[in-house]
Amino acid sequence: MNRQYLKLFLARYRSSALLVLAASVFMNVLVFAGTIYMMLVYDSVLPSRSIPTLVGLFALVVLVYLFQMLFEAIRGEAMLAVANGVHDDLFSAVHHATTTRPLLAGPDKGDGLQPIRDLDAIHTFLAGPGPIALFDLPWVVVFLIVLACLHWWLGLTALAGVIVLAGITVWSNSRTTAATRELQTVIGQRSAAAQAEIRNAEASRAMGMQDRLVARTASWEGMFLDTQSRLSRLVSRFGGAGRTFRLFLQSLILTVGALLVIDDKASGGVILASSVLSGRALAPVDQAIANWRGFVAASTGWDRIIQSITVFRKPQPRSIVLGAPSGEFTMRDLWVAPPGTQRMTVQGVSMTIKPGQALAIIGPSAAGKTSLMRAMLGIWRPNRGEVRLDGATLDQWDPEDLGRYIGYVPQTVELVEGTIGQNISRFDPAATSEGVVAAARAAGMHEIILGLPDGYETQLSAGGVELSAGQRQRIGLARALYGEPFIVALDEANSNLDAAGDLALANAITDVRRRNGIVVMITHRPATLGPITHIAVLAGGRLSDFGEKEEVMKRLAAPPAGKGKPRPVGSQKEATA
Repeated sequence: MNRQYLKLFLARYRSSALLVLAASVFMNVLVFAGTIYMMLVYDSVLPSRSIPTLVGLFALVVLVYLFQMLFEAIRGEAMLAVANGVHDDLFSAVHHATTTRPLLAGPDKGDGLQPIRDLDAIHTFLAGPGPIALFDLPWVVVFLIVLACLHWWLGLTALAGVIVLAGITVWSNSRTTAATRELQTVIGQRSAAAQAEIRNAEASRAMGMQDRLVARTASWEGMFLDTQSRLSRLVSRFGGAGRTFRLFLQSLILTVGALLVIDDKASGGVILASSVLSGRALAPVDQAIANWRGFVAASTGWDRIIQSITVFRKPQPRSIVLGAPSGEFTMRDLWVAPPGTQRMTVQGVSMTIKPGQALAIIGPSAAGKTSLMRAMLGIWRPNRGEVRLDGATLDQWDPEDLGRYIGYVPQTVELVEGTIGQNISRFDPAATSEGVVAAARAAGMHEIILGLPDGYETQLSAGGVELSAGQRQRIGLARALYGEPFIVALDEANSNLDAAGDLALANAITDVRRRNGIVVMITHRPATLGPITHIAVLAGGRLSDFGEKEEVMKRLAAPPAGKGKPRPVGSQKEATA
């Protein structure tokens, strides 16, 4: 799969790569102009003392250097276009894989942002001098041949130097690859620990946990510094060794050239020419060593990205688009385990909800209620069984299309940085003011929003911390009701609501039922069961009771066989909490 993607990108950017290759050919050919100029000046101009010849040669070499500068700019822009193009091509797939992975495979040990960092590493490498060095590497052979043509001792000396530098490069690769991978892992885990500090800032401050959390993060910080220092030492030492040997080799070639001149086997111009050519021959190898860390980071990042976008691939758009659902919502023998685990939190649940009905899912903590809802909405993939909406399994819908027909209020409502209006409209670029206001009215938030300083244009930071927990929950309800979705799923959507909020929630459920939609609600509060038509009782992940609200409530209130008087319905909260 890696090779397939590589071939695809090589084919897509073949024209840019050919442009870089052509520019590199012209640049490296023009390098000989400087060498020839030095030889002519030393061997012809100085003996003849001809000023016009010197001026003419100098004008030509200036023109050559201008062309070199032009070709350098051309290949730099071409590589930048490749870097930006690869980034744009991979961006959507990488972000889809990043957000989908925890839903299918469970949370990452780090902060979950490694694929995004890998994409940045690839872009940085492609836009930098590293790829240019790779394009120049084949020219090392050409310069060695030219040196050998000047004298075979010069070619042999330069060849030995290239072999030594190549050995340094290979050794550098073997030592830095493992250290680079370890550093990326430590960076992710350090970032995750820091994010945990931020998420728990309130609780840690109130309960005196800050120093302990900082100490916990400090352990990752120490590992980061150790790994970073080890990698930096390796890169610095190998880079320094390469640069030092390159300088030594140039001096060695000068020495060999001087011996040839003394032995009358070469002219004085050959000494200068061999020095310039040897430096040019070794420059790509030296540059490759200097950029090896970026190359390793990009290479390992590429492997991880390809693996990630292959496993968590975005589904192709369907050629047949299903219409708006209006029929039954059915679960058949549903078995669900949280992503990344094999522990079944939902076991063999089957039920059918018809349009116009409102279902409350109740049961004790850890009964599997939230797991069931996530599987019902397609957030988690069932391990066994199926969910059908209007006769079609959920995977027969495009996720974006299906999302328009679903409204969801999770246990913890997270708002996105932007305006209140944008959050309610789900950041729909085609949203209308009427639709946003209608959703806010349906959630009983219109008047409250108007009371804010900028109304619907009030800016929220990430998480919406400017609002109270109850206001965030009701904004989340308005977002769920935006566009009048067919299914409205509420996971304890009343946990932070007051009496007015409970009334608004009941009215919203009634409105959904009135327009023949479906409501599925998880609740621990019997006061919210007013507009509910059906109840499903979960216990230990299994469906222990299901039916119309009044019948289920009677069965729940009835005493077990051989026990005393029935438990009053008013104590239902204790039974399902």
